[in-house]
Amino acid sequence: MKHSNPIIAEIFDAQQFAETGHQLIDLLAAHLKANIAGTSKVLNWKVPSIEDQHWHLPLPQKSTINPQGLLEKLSQEILPNNLAIHHPHNMGHQVACPLPMAALCDLVASLTNQAMAVYEAGPSATMLERQVIRWLCALIDEVSWSFAGGVLTSGGAQANLTALLVARQVSTSKANPSSNVWKDGITQQPALRILASEHAHYSVSRAAGLMGLGTNSVIKITTDKNGRLDLIALKNAHQTCLENQDTIIAVVANAGCTPTGSIDPLQAIGEYCQAHELWFHVDGAHGASALLSESHREKLSGIALADSVVWDGHKLMYMPAAVSAVLFKNEQHSYVAFSQDASYLFQGDNHEDEAFNLSYRTLECTKRMMALKLWAAFSLYGTEGMGALVDEAFAKAKVFAEKIQRKSSFELLMKPETNIVCFRFLNKKLSQEAINNHQSAIRQHIIQSGAFHITQVNLHGVTWLRTTLMNPFTTALDLDELLERVALGSQAVLSIAK
Repeated sequence: MKHSNPIIAEIFDAQQFAETGHQLIDLLAAHLKANIAGTSKVLNWKVPSIEDQHWHLPLPQKSTINPQGLLEKLSQEILPNNLAIHHPHNMGHQVACPLPMAALCDLVASLTNQAMAVYEAGPSATMLERQVIRWLCALIDEVSWSFAGGVLTSGGAQANLTALLVARQVSTSKANPSSNVWKDGITQQPALRILASEHAHYSVSRAAGLMGLGTNSVIKITTDKNGRLDLIALKNAHQTCLENQDTIIAVVANAGCTPTGSIDPLQAIGEYCQAHELWFHVDGAHGASALLSESHREKLSGIALADSVVWDGHKLMYMPAAVSAVLFKNEQHSYVAFSQDASYLFQGDNHEDEAFNLSYRTLECTKRMMALKLWAAFSLYGTEGMGALVDEAFAKAKVFAEKIQRKSSFELLMKPETNIVCFRFLNKKLSQEAINNHQSAIRQHIIQSGAFHITQVNLHGVTWLRTTLMNPFTTALDLDELLERVALGSQAVLSIAK
């Protein structure tokens, strides 16, 4: 059936969609193949302020391109100027080179557009999500997490916020059973505190700000030389809070912190939290995927003691961004964060009545069909295949660290626990401040050359170059080339400075 308006008929033309779609898949497949082969630059660097001038175009009142023109625009301008995410030299951020089949699932999700506010707005999407959540909880622990639950969210920052909202509600109610922070706010509460590693993701302090606690309510706990939370420092901070009559709403531990990939001593922290009845939250956005690996899951020993866990699919589960899970050991807690009336959506009298209406438990109302790609990956490859990707990434980090240690002109920050490696190029003639600036200058030189994509991190006043090794196609030769580029970049930067 064609619409009577020819413009609308063309917009929804299924045949045109099919023809353009086939050509688009061919284009993306060629792009993927070239990226993996590393035949071009990883980044076609352009000065953003200058490049922005090319995108000051008038709003189109009528069509300016046809579907073929769209494909040409993608092929000639947009794809070549993207970060080549599947390129072996892409070693920058904790963003996966996504599984191609998972990307196809996102196409299905986009076209079918299941809003998922309530069950009727996305029936199969809801069931897929519930299945994936059960699988993730089972990976944490099939026994102690047998009554667990949670939801998928658009990113780890939202997942951390959701978990901490629940922690705030549960912890304040425990301290004062007559209080209800969700309804009454925090003005009548004692000071509310979050104890978190100094390497906690910025979304933890952002959540504190959003919750009206203030970012200063996050008490940063020092870490050891390997970037892991110091248990004695945690105990001391807890004691200080008790003396000040503050209420601790959560203790936040990292399972793969962003700066170094370090994993906090989850078993010890979890046991301490249990002994003192403190909410234990594990930010496993990056490192929880070690649970997929038979070789590395022991690194997360103690994660089952957590009250809540965050786990990103778009990191070491190799999903297209963004999909994150916020999981609760007690599924009933998953209803606490956003409990409120909205009669146009929720008609149930209790949590069980709303169990299938997912936006009852998440910040989002319209909610993307995120579970399909995770369900497909587990179904297509199993934990065996997905665990192999984790094993590959962790092994590559170990190899790279060993290469760095063998070079006298380089310094390794620490042996990697996951797939993040931090290092720096040494120059004994430079002061500490100058060495820090030198690392930044080297990175900028490499980034702008398009040879590699790496990042940097500042820890206790020292700047380190940082790599996140996620690409299965990065080889030992690529790692050798990176170290050569860093050394050459150092010379080039010093030459320019003169």
